[in-house]
Amino acid sequence: MNRIEEFPFFRTYKDKDKAIIDIKAFEKWISELDVDLLTEEDRRDREQAFEELKKGEALDLKEAMKEW
Repeated sequence: MNRIEEFPFFRTYKDKDKAIIDIKAFEKWISELDVDLLTEEDRRDREQAFEELKKGEALDLKEAMKEW
């Protein structure tokens, strides 16, 4: 198992259990991983949202936040 110090986004430690990382390097590292970070439920929700958007249906943000 890798230690955090070995990752390209690690910069230094802030505290015993806290690290400072380079966010841009972390985002690049994540984007290059060959893994799917969405759960099946997340994927379904995203597909539903895109379908609603295509139909011109507006998202009720207040209601969506309650359900989330």
